[in-house]
Amino acid sequence: MAVTQGKIIESLEAICGSLDKDEFIYQFLLAYGFPKATITRLKDGSRNVASNGDVALKKQLYFRTLASGTNVYEAAEALKSEPVVKSNDIRFIVVTDFDSLVAFDLKAEESLDTDINLLDKQYAFFLPLAGYEKAIMYSEHPADIKASEKMGQLFDLIRERNDLSKPEDIHALNVFLTRLLFCFYAEDTGIFEQDQMTKAIESTTSITGEDLDQFFTDLFKALNLPDTAPEKQAMPAHLQAFPYVNGGLFKADEPVPEFGTKARRLLLECGSLSWAEINPDIFGSMFQAVIDQEQRGNLGQHYTSVSNIMKVIKPLFLDKLRDALEAAKGKEKKLKELLIRLQNIRVFDPACGSGNFLIIAYKELRKIEMAVIDELNLVSVQSEMYYSGIKLSQFYGIEIDDFAHEIAMLSLWLAEHQMNVEFREQFGYSEAALPLSNPGNITCGNSLSLDWNSVCDISRSDETYVCGNPPFHGNKGRTEQHVEDMENVLGEINGYGRLDFVACWFLLASKFAEDRHVECAFVATNSLCQGEQVALIWPQIFKRNQSIFFAYKTFEWKNQAKGNAGVHVVVIGFGQHVRTKRLFSQSTKGQWTVQNCDRISPYLVPGSELAVTPARKPLTKGISVMENGSEYSNSDPLILSQEEYDQIKGMPEERWVKGLVGSSEFINGKKRYCFWLEDATEEDINKSEIIKDRVARTREIRLSKTNKGVIDSANWPHLFKIPNHPKEGNYILVPRVSSMRRRYIPIGFMDTDVVATNKVQIIPNGSLFEFGILTSEMHMDWMRVVAGRLKSDYSYSASLVYNTFPWPLVNDDQRRNIEVLAEEVLLVREDYPDKTLADLYDPDKMPLPLQTAHQALDAAVEKLYSSKPLTDSSERLEHLFGLYSMLIGKN
Repeated sequence: MAVTQGKIIESLEAICGSLDKDEFIYQFLLAYGFPKATITRLKDGSRNVASNGDVALKKQLYFRTLASGTNVYEAAEALKSEPVVKSNDIRFIVVTDFDSLVAFDLKAEESLDTDINLLDKQYAFFLPLAGYEKAIMYSEHPADIKASEKMGQLFDLIRERNDLSKPEDIHALNVFLTRLLFCFYAEDTGIFEQDQMTKAIESTTSITGEDLDQFFTDLFKALNLPDTAPEKQAMPAHLQAFPYVNGGLFKADEPVPEFGTKARRLLLECGSLSWAEINPDIFGSMFQAVIDQEQRGNLGQHYTSVSNIMKVIKPLFLDKLRDALEAAKGKEKKLKELLIRLQNIRVFDPACGSGNFLIIAYKELRKIEMAVIDELNLVSVQSEMYYSGIKLSQFYGIEIDDFAHEIAMLSLWLAEHQMNVEFREQFGYSEAALPLSNPGNITCGNSLSLDWNSVCDISRSDETYVCGNPPFHGNKGRTEQHVEDMENVLGEINGYGRLDFVACWFLLASKFAEDRHVECAFVATNSLCQGEQVALIWPQIFKRNQSIFFAYKTFEWKNQAKGNAGVHVVVIGFGQHVRTKRLFSQSTKGQWTVQNCDRISPYLVPGSELAVTPARKPLTKGISVMENGSEYSNSDPLILSQEEYDQIKGMPEERWVKGLVGSSEFINGKKRYCFWLEDATEEDINKSEIIKDRVARTREIRLSKTNKGVIDSANWPHLFKIPNHPKEGNYILVPRVSSMRRRYIPIGFMDTDVVATNKVQIIPNGSLFEFGILTSEMHMDWMRVVAGRLKSDYSYSASLVYNTFPWPLVNDDQRRNIEVLAEEVLLVREDYPDKTLADLYDPDKMPLPLQTAHQALDAAVEKLYSSKPLTDSSERLEHLFGLYSMLIGKN
């Protein structure tokens, strides 16, 4: 059913605005794309499975109305348990008195309670009716966040009393906090006696905390000694009572920080938390909490929350394993085959940090395994004891930092212990605890120089999943080592330096997966699916017969660590021979929906896998050329503020002044000016002391630089570094950068009294027709997909957006019609002289007449491309990419 979310909102606004109680439910279902034939059959009763005036559609919705003043929520709760709801597998219950509306999504276990006149704001709740299934998200456990905050506070107190100016000081503190985390976890999960360390601190150390450093020094030594060691037997009884841990965690002799009264009290508070409920990935978050931003960037240590890890591994392999479990229920042979399959799956994180992806993947696979064993116990003829066959040796990782590498191994062991406890609780038996065993195949090294096959040695038929959150670095964030790594990995790609650092992992994973039973999924900066990077990296992956089979569109990524900062990322899964393709999108309210697609574009929209390549000139013949504005760097003396301009008004120098406009000036209505001396002779310049002085200062500035191009421009100090300004007529101005909130980039006309800077692009003598096409929804859809980004803002490029755009073929009448509608947009703008373009194109403030003018232009431009209406941006883009494919064929 072809229905867009925008149309659903519009329909709900109309339904609730002119409320017809008798028709409400039928209009509601029409809004979500139900066929009119279904509505007719509901009305005549042939499809209505309800009675007593209610309306219900099998497997979809049950609707009941109540008299005003009735308790709507209680009525909806009661309706949930009525037999008619269960027997007809109803998904949504909706009850209203036409003032309030209460709904239950029985599948997603969600509820909605809203005023009926606000129903359009809650449209996303019912999107499964239109085929947009809700994606089930995983939230962080509250205990994780509480523990993270407590440990962050502890670090703050330690920092007050200890010198952490050197890298080795930070490293020692990392070691201490990791050991401390292990001990807290161990005393709540049966590794130690319950609260063993906390009680020892409370009973054997001073309330001032002055002897805590010695206590921990002795404790860590005890944990590294076998019970039979003479040195341990010479220790006090409370230290002898701690078990031998092994595993290397307590091996190194690292200094312990000093404590005070508050820190000791906070230690005891931490000990009182329920650490048994805490995910082992908290260790990675705590490790992050004590590393400064610069070091974190250098080491590439990124920590991903459980909910975001699930965005990667759930569609990568967990969903299909759970589907396999559902299909195998009641079938002993199939269940045993699935058990063997689980024991042979490989999971590989080639940038594993402290191991969070591997930890969560391990735990989720163990949960599925326990569910399989449960089912086997139900159907097996003879009684068998099934132990876990999933081993840590199935999990592989590469980590460049030696300490994070140790943390990853420790955290994997803790995850194993945690799952063994769950196994024992469910089945009554499990593996032994101490000493620590093989923590998995985690290699310490640079994953961009190591041969991945030497780390994860698999056959072509081994079911393997490569996943993780590799580091992101643009041009500014790279070290010499990053540059060397990129050359080694991406050197075969012309222009590879413009790619983000994370592209290295995509290419290596694609090569690793080629012709194998391997599928891959990574968190990545969204720049990899925007602008020129798309054409650089994705054809390299597609040429190996691999495709994107799931993706999460741009969202803000956060982790659990104290003071974490969000960045905008995507999640992309790719591999060979995957039929089902799913695209996840987030609404403005943060709810995720999933859409099934035939193909997913590298721009993360449904459609062609074609990547747009920058073009030097417009691919469509007969279209005006877009040029850069004037490059004005190192020309400050030639630029005037409003105040400076006012001072020379009426003076001879005013004849040489023009307005100066870049993106900010154009969009926000700011005023700047410049001396434009292109036609001035040397005599003209020397006549004015003001101009002569400014030209001389410009020359001095340029000569003081080291860049050859800037130094050369000292030969024309009366002009901008690269002057480019039309001699006559008007020009179309297109800002290089514009907010992603805007539906339309503000585009306009300027005359030659105003000089455009290189912060904008210009079309000299551009026509109303060209303005109309550029400011249309068709062009904006193209721009939003293929343009690059400056942070989250659109970065418009002539070579990538304008030159590649497939312009429509038009006759004279069609051209004139577009010109009339384009002029109307400009005329409506003039009706608001007190508003800037930023005001006019703010989506929350855009005047209705301007919206109407744009919508009329949008509709007319769309008709130039298709005689049938295109329902949404996906259809428009599919059409444009088809035209682009033909254009590059011709060119």
